[in-house]
Amino acid sequence: MAVQNPPMASGTTRASEGRVQRRKARTRAALLSAARQLFASRGMEQTTIAEIAEGADVATGSFYNYFATKEQLLEALLEEELATQRELLRRRQEQVEDPAEKISIAHRHLVLVAKADPDWAWLILRLDVPYRAAWATLGQAASDDLREGLQAGRFQVANPDLALSASGGALFAVIHEELTGEGSPEADSEHAEGILRSFGVAPAEAAEIARRPLPAFDAEPEAP
Repeated sequence: MAVQNPPMASGTTRASEGRVQRRKARTRAALLSAARQLFASRGMEQTTIAEIAEGADVATGSFYNYFATKEQLLEALLEEELATQRELLRRRQEQVEDPAEKISIAHRHLVLVAKADPDWAWLILRLDVPYRAAWATLGQAASDDLREGLQAGRFQVANPDLALSASGGALFAVIHEELTGEGSPEADSEHAEGILRSFGVAPAEAAEIARRPLPAFDAEPEAP
């Protein structure tokens, strides 16, 4: 009489697969974290894959299990970083209705992020964020905010695309000043006031809006 081996418990298999996936997720996160610090301090071109792997405490060969090139890792890193900030902005902006205040919140938020997280700011500035990655998140959201204000009659600008580009350039300049220690203690509000005035908001009103308390994050982002 043949003896049949008992089938492997499905629960055991799922648990094992779960451990493997969690380990892979931790390794990928470690590679992204190491690259974030190295790219911010030295730039991508001066950073090697071996250095990223060392920073993540994994073998160099393991890098290729997750990313084919540094460029692919950079794209994943930027998408993650920008998507995180877009979600935080959404949670703040959805608590107000005035398009002008939404614009103010966006610019102030990003200046304050640069103050609190210099690595993030240097990453964005040193790498001159690839247009596609930036536009897919923060840039498109900024365009939507501007057009909402135009449709509501809140803003008056002759060329929306040019106004959007100019506001983005001003934001990068303020972030750079913060990183080099040349920024003002109220740089976030002063910058937001200037942006609102450039969009046609009256000076006194722009100053008042730019100094309103920033809405708190009302809830944690939902897990994917």
